[in-house]
Amino acid sequence: MRYVNFVMQGKGGAGKSFISLLLCEYFRQKERNLVAIDTDPVNPTLSSYKALNCNLIKMMDNAEIDHRSFDTIVEGIIESDDETHFVIDTGATTFLPLVKYLAENDVLELLHEHECEIAIHSVVSGGGAIDATLSCIEKLFEVFPKQKIVLWKNEYSGRAEKNGKPFEELKLFKANQDRIYAVPTLAQRTGSSFNHDIQAMIERRKTFSEAILDENFGLMTRQRLKKVWSDVSLQLENMAL
Repeated sequence: MRYVNFVMQGKGGAGKSFISLLLCEYFRQKERNLVAIDTDPVNPTLSSYKALNCNLIKMMDNAEIDHRSFDTIVEGIIESDDETHFVIDTGATTFLPLVKYLAENDVLELLHEHECEIAIHSVVSGGGAIDATLSCIEKLFEVFPKQKIVLWKNEYSGRAEKNGKPFEELKLFKANQDRIYAVPTLAQRTGSSFNHDIQAMIERRKTFSEAILDENFGLMTRQRLKKVWSDVSLQLENMAL
């Protein structure tokens, strides 16, 4: 069995690449055979983390998916060693073209036929970005009616709620509840220190493992990062990806 994690969201800045980083770091710590792929043509963040040895692949050609490039990715997955874990970070600008490509070419069905287990990860952002992120998630449910989806609540910028209703009480969630594999949460924390520390880690392109051991980060910064990583890794453990 091979394990394929697509991270997809059409809203820029929603935290998609951060979630890709979390998945990569978790698989590395579990000593899984990891292949990280960055296909973001505008902001290739994941591939800038040296520790991940990530492959940067050009996906767009004149605002369209370069089919040959993605064909190569799909064929590489199918031909890969058993028990390989793929994390494919996609760009906001590639969201709709990639959804179209996957659907028109029956890519998910093909991967299933070749003993690949697939997870599509998307992001619900808190604060003012919630409507835009929900719109993209609705598209995923519409185009991939049989695929279970992992929905990450990113509450660093505010609670994932609309008109005072938590995401889990919204119509979109309730209508697709049987399709949602898990709802891990990047929890909002009291004060700005946690967000500041994570932002500093991202800007320096450090993984949690690196930052926690890096004395260039203050003692309390490393303690807070350790706490965040412990929370996230426990959620990933419970998801059994």
